[in-house]
Amino acid sequence: MHKIILFIKELHTYKKQELLNAVASFSKKQFTFFVSILSVAIISVVILLSQINSMFMVDIPVSGGEITEGIVGTPTLVNPVIAISDADKDLTSLVFSGLMRKDNEGNFIPDLAESFTISPDGINYTFILRKDAEFHNGKKVTADDVIFTIEKIKDPLIKSPRKMGWDGVNVSKKDDYTIVFTLAKPYISFLDNTTIGILPSSIWKNISANEFNLSPINTKAIGSGPYKINSITKNKDGIPEIYKLERFNNFSLGKPLIKNINIISYANEKDLIKALTNHDVDQAGGVSPENIKNIEKENYKIHTATLPRVFGIFFNSNNNKIFADQNVIKAFNIAIDRQIIVNEVLYGYGSIIHDPIPQKIAGHENDLTFHEAKIDEANLILEKAGWIKGEDGIRTKGGTTTKTITKKVGKKTVTETVQVKSNTPIMRLSFSLITGDTPELKEATQLVKNQLEKIGFEVDTKKVYETGQLNQQIRSRDYEALLFGQVVNHESDLYSYWHSSQKTDPGLNIAMYNNKKVDTLLESIQKTLEIENRVDKYKSLKEEFNINIPAILIYSPEYLYATSPRLNNTTFTNITVPADRFSLVYEWSADTDRVWKIFNK
Repeated sequence: MHKIILFIKELHTYKKQELLNAVASFSKKQFTFFVSILSVAIISVVILLSQINSMFMVDIPVSGGEITEGIVGTPTLVNPVIAISDADKDLTSLVFSGLMRKDNEGNFIPDLAESFTISPDGINYTFILRKDAEFHNGKKVTADDVIFTIEKIKDPLIKSPRKMGWDGVNVSKKDDYTIVFTLAKPYISFLDNTTIGILPSSIWKNISANEFNLSPINTKAIGSGPYKINSITKNKDGIPEIYKLERFNNFSLGKPLIKNINIISYANEKDLIKALTNHDVDQAGGVSPENIKNIEKENYKIHTATLPRVFGIFFNSNNNKIFADQNVIKAFNIAIDRQIIVNEVLYGYGSIIHDPIPQKIAGHENDLTFHEAKIDEANLILEKAGWIKGEDGIRTKGGTTTKTITKKVGKKTVTETVQVKSNTPIMRLSFSLITGDTPELKEATQLVKNQLEKIGFEVDTKKVYETGQLNQQIRSRDYEALLFGQVVNHESDLYSYWHSSQKTDPGLNIAMYNNKKVDTLLESIQKTLEIENRVDKYKSLKEEFNINIPAILIYSPEYLYATSPRLNNTTFTNITVPADRFSLVYEWSADTDRVWKIFNK
């Protein structure tokens, strides 16, 4: 042992031969001990160096790779002017780009535009195009392409779903790279319009309006987006099943990292989930909450974002007079356990709401916590308003009804039934609640029914409609109460949903809400361009909604996106439509490399 210690102390002074002689002088036991000590020392040094190295290393996305995404539905109109389905919009967002683009937070960033200015009165928007912007076929993007696209949107023969947003907007060019939009009046959501993909006029100019929707260019589309269509695989009926895309190296915001993206169509979510569990695809969006558990165990990452969709119950007091009584609405509002509905219907993938303004616009300040004491509070509101619970548990008001009262007689508590007379016709706290024929809506309807029965409501939930039938019921306002959802894509949509001028078809005020103060606020908000100046107006709007409740808003669902663990840079918190998940697709990566932090620039 003494030899080994001496050897280690004087190791640095020995020559090679002397080292060999020293080692040779060890006994077998000493040699084994020496080798063990040396091995431990070497391993310790390696581990220490590795840990130090890891401290200074970071993962960075690298160029290349391929991903495959599964979608439900078949993209046949890969055209920003006429894209209707989610499948159409998914492909369109990958292939086309607009003057502006949204980032992951929902903010607007220039895309084909180099810059833009807005006149002080909010009427004129001037955009300067990037002079290096080009389409996938190498043609330059010019003001003529922008004007051509807007003219096609506004053409009544083409019937673009984007037409309403462009009616009353005049578009002109100052030169080949300068476009001016002139609005009839200020429109706070106009920048949303400018995210529309731009068509190459050189390809489409000879396609008539009658041929526009049927042109094969709608599938083998050419745009200026981050990815271009390389090939399309069709089934025996000629319907596209697989789109193979490759990155567009001259994309205006930079060369995308991922080299290839494949989009595979599936007939329904069941087939899509099967493809995910079999790892036939790397990712899929719009997965329903009940299927998340089936794919979480397959090592997919689940991304969530709250959609600007508000689901609730809308009343028609013309068809049922009980909803003209704000006490009924207030008791209804208090008695609903929103969290239970989110947990059981959405499996927790949603947020509870109390007012029609999406959280991304004005946030939520109300106390949304439900507790059993609120049932007592709701019952008390109805009692004070003259709604008396009968022997069958259902409340009535007016006519001659019986009421059970409890009072003190001396030291005894006495319960007795008394007659309550009224000069008004008797009304029963009963209504019909209709909804769409989907598992989510039907389950939510049943939960609402169960909760309202606790405070003396009678709810008929037998009427469930297919989409087409439900739309007809809504347009004709043929319902007493409706469980339905509103999509608030833009701030301006609030005007469409709640202004009294929109009460009748084709207006979208399905609650037929009529409040002059709300009308005035909505009109003012439409003209207020600066976001910070709209904050107080939204606060006043929420206060007015809480005083005169227009509908019982319940929840906003979350968008669920399952991706492969190797896919990076896919975080998003604010999307309006599912296709928005691809807004920053050019920054995604399918592979990473580890480098020292000092080299990560």
